[in-house]
Amino acid sequence: MELMEVIKGRRSVRNFTDCPLPKEIIGKILEVVDYCPNAGNRNSTKIAVITDHTVIDYIGKCHMVIIQNFNKGITTLPSEEEIASSASAFHNAQTVAALFGPKSFYFSSADAYIMAQNIALAAYGQGVSTCIVGEVLNCLATEKGRQIQHKIGISEDFVPQAFVTMGYCAGEYPKHPKRRYSDIIYV
Repeated sequence: MELMEVIKGRRSVRNFTDCPLPKEIIGKILEVVDYCPNAGNRNSTKIAVITDHTVIDYIGKCHMVIIQNFNKGITTLPSEEEIASSASAFHNAQTVAALFGPKSFYFSSADAYIMAQNIALAAYGQGVSTCIVGEVLNCLATEKGRQIQHKIGISEDFVPQAFVTMGYCAGEYPKHPKRRYSDIIYV
């Protein structure tokens, strides 16, 4: 597939089948991370590929509560009860690439989003659907979240910056939305 076909064809998918992604496909998708531009050539973004549905479910639910609260101006961490009763921001993704960046590096978020875009494009090229899910607060800052991050093996000096949900699209693949960004200005 040509690069422009991939860029023009990829859409955010929020409805996945229950079919797990083969490790070989995940490996092919993640080959792009070594080629991602990043600030200062620090290569500081850490990636955790999550296929454990309990972990995906917890992080996705915590993230959903945080986003809903954030949109209401609430910036405190949710309770475990709120998390347990929430829907998941990761829907039924079979795989989630969690991208972590150093707490103390100004460009952590930018580096992670560049990597997330490259992962999403590479996934589309492999026939895998994705959705980039942005992090507004640290959804792993709860006690259970810190335990998950420790279990994953990511230091507390790193925080989640973005997530890429991955799987096979259930139903019809999304159409290109009608939109037009503002006119380009040439100077």
